Amino acid sequence: MKITFLNPPFHYRFSRESRSPAVAKSDTLYYPKWLCHAAGYSEKTGHSVDVIDAPADGHGINYVIQRIQQFGSKLLVCDASTPSINNDLNIVRLIKEKIPNLFILMVGRHVSALPTETLVECDQLDAVALREYEITVSELAFALECGASLESVKGIAFNSYRGVQIRNENRPPIEDLDILPFVTETYKKFLRVENYFYGHSLKPLVVFDTTRGCPYHCSFCVYPQTFSGHKVRFRSVGHVADEFDYVKKELPQVKTIMLEDDTFIVNKSRTEDLADELIKRGNKIPFDSNCRVDIGVDKKFLGKLHQAGARLFCVGFESGNVDVISHMKKNNSSKKDSPYLNTAKEFTSLCNEVGIMVHGCFMFGNLNETTETLKDTLKFAKSLPLDTAQFFPIMVYPGTSAYTEAKERGLLVSENFDKWLTPNGLHNSVVKLGNLTDEELVKFSDHARRAFYLRPKYIYQKIKQSLKSKEEFRRNFKGFKKLIQYLVSGSDIVVKNVVAPKDKVSAIQIYKK
Repeated sequence: MKITFLNPPFHYRFSRESRSPAVAKSDTLYYPKWLCHAAGYSEKTGHSVDVIDAPADGHGINYVIQRIQQFGSKLLVCDASTPSINNDLNIVRLIKEKIPNLFILMVGRHVSALPTETLVECDQLDAVALREYEITVSELAFALECGASLESVKGIAFNSYRGVQIRNENRPPIEDLDILPFVTETYKKFLRVENYFYGHSLKPLVVFDTTRGCPYHCSFCVYPQTFSGHKVRFRSVGHVADEFDYVKKELPQVKTIMLEDDTFIVNKSRTEDLADELIKRGNKIPFDSNCRVDIGVDKKFLGKLHQAGARLFCVGFESGNVDVISHMKKNNSSKKDSPYLNTAKEFTSLCNEVGIMVHGCFMFGNLNETTETLKDTLKFAKSLPLDTAQFFPIMVYPGTSAYTEAKERGLLVSENFDKWLTPNGLHNSVVKLGNLTDEELVKFSDHARRAFYLRPKYIYQKIKQSLKSKEEFRRNFKGFKKLIQYLVSGSDIVVKNVVAPKDKVSAIQIYKK
């Protein structure tokens, strides 16, 4: 069967697959990684596929419809996210109006959390996938092709011809991740890697995982709770190293690999084995990865990772207040809460000693925040030897315990998912905490960003870094050029005439029409 995988039109450079979907102030743009995994697996199992990333290329709805028609797709797999869901369902309606016989499956964390609600909202939507969907899409395509009942396909919910929503048995998570083709093969075939950028990484980059699942139970974190689960599954060391080799050979322009595991060093022994294999193969591509501070590493271990190519860790510090850390269940154990801030400082210093940079992630508006705890977090962020940092108001998503708590306590100022973003697609807040309003949380995030980045000491540090490395200079220049407008004007900045390159009509203009 011919299948189109669509990251649908919305704001230009909107990152649906980000852990907090939005237009990033640093110009960061995420790959449609999960869509590409599913496309690669469907192609491996005999289907013909096409992949469209509309926010990356600036494609509008007319282009998307024409391309689906030209390819002759019988199945459309459409990604969705909480902040963009109303737009995404509208895109489905517009496509169905022009191609009524097209079967449309919606995927992503939002529809996994709210499958029935999504189906009820949109009659034109045929089905939604529940959680990981690579095998689900392939089996659905075979079922459609041979006329089998949709009830035979695990991992979907669907609108029946009687107008009833039917939810099938869940599909077990993939245990052997090595059965999936390299996602970078799909990137090469369908995407332009130069489109994608992480503010903390060298450009161009590619993104892939070495594991799935996370054993931690942070209340706000959406992927483990709605999508990939808390059981960690590993790709084999050889399979991961082979993908490094593939990138080096087939995508020679790539300067960084970002390992998007929920927690890269979740098993120290296995991580060391991977480092040994990369060193043995002479890996020369730097890699960045998501990491925690409480993983018990030492200088020797980190030194080996650096030798293998580790360049930067992206760390979710979240808060500089122990009570806030405890409330969000950051550590799975209350025993780890009290020493958490000291552990974080020690880890960051150790990384700096061996030459691994650290990007810090901080949230404001956690559900027991006060004005004082916000200040604690900013002070803590400024005390750490970080290369870069991001500050944003908490985004509570359906399916997470943070969302459930916020609803039960009456902390949500709106349940209109459009409000999860500002009009320009930036991070917004819909949480009000006592005397802290949602607007104040956004404004404090803006204040923290200025206070962190406009320090003379920090500016001097980045100038030194840029003078030592041409690649780091390019990264710093690109990120700061985009960030400076938000440092000056904050999240209320009005972006006029936002259009994609090559005079393409921007997706958000199409949506507003």
